[in-house]
Amino acid sequence: MSGVKKIEHAVLEVTDLDEAVEFYTDVVGLVELERADDVVYLGCGLDENYDLGLVEGQTGVEHFALRVTAEEIEEYESRLDDAGVETERVSDEPGQTDGLRFSLPSDVEMELVTVADSSYHHPVKPEGDRNAVTPRDLDHINLMTHDADADLEFLEEHLDFAVSDKIVGESGFTIQAWLRHGRFHHDVGLSNGNDVVRTLHHLAFQMDSFDHMKKFCDRLASKGHRLELGPSRHNAGGNLFAYFWAPGGNRIELTAEMATVDPDAETGIREIDRETNTVSTWGGVVPTKEFLEEGS
Repeated sequence: MSGVKKIEHAVLEVTDLDEAVEFYTDVVGLVELERADDVVYLGCGLDENYDLGLVEGQTGVEHFALRVTAEEIEEYESRLDDAGVETERVSDEPGQTDGLRFSLPSDVEMELVTVADSSYHHPVKPEGDRNAVTPRDLDHINLMTHDADADLEFLEEHLDFAVSDKIVGESGFTIQAWLRHGRFHHDVGLSNGNDVVRTLHHLAFQMDSFDHMKKFCDRLASKGHRLELGPSRHNAGGNLFAYFWAPGGNRIELTAEMATVDPDAETGIREIDRETNTVSTWGGVVPTKEFLEEGS
């Protein structure tokens, strides 16, 4: 990834590695970059960096990473150490020049990384054999967490995230939150859940437009897969969305037109209203209980 977007990659556990790799390469159109230490590294193909790693296991997040500068790694390492957070330097993944790994309060593993290829994306200079509907890039991750408030506070206090929007319950606890590390509305989302085993609500890929999403959904259907929800436009972030479950057991979002947010903007806070569809601004798309409460 290049430019102002901050999320760099995610490694997900999948229940059947071969099936998942075939789906993400054949249907999604990702490019296989490398296999190492039981992980298959895939990219969207517009730079040399990987966007998605797959490892056989259960489901959910093995780790995810944010791209930062070398100076920021030093700064955040010092701040985390001062706060008593255990950290580890890592640099053994494809294209990664340095990295700092640590755990969120919910025990999800997170990294801050620098990469060798920081060039901008050029559509006519792909790094791999992309197909016509391959996503442009990784867009964001939404975590399932058993303590959204603790994770939110950690990301704000130690890593300088800002909260763009959040939904709170009657007593004020966070049900959902969307946080940014740059100008786009969210790089990391948090969805409160009761199951400590589930770590991922969804991983999102950036599409160029609604037309790009439509063509992807046509390909998805032609290969025997169906959407779970959408397409429509979200309340939080104003982005277009469509969701589906991928082979291997994780939910994927297609998204486009994510809002940018002024650095001085105040957090948008909504109290939950069970009679209101909080997912779609257009209506006509009603999320199921599974969508709202279950992840992988």
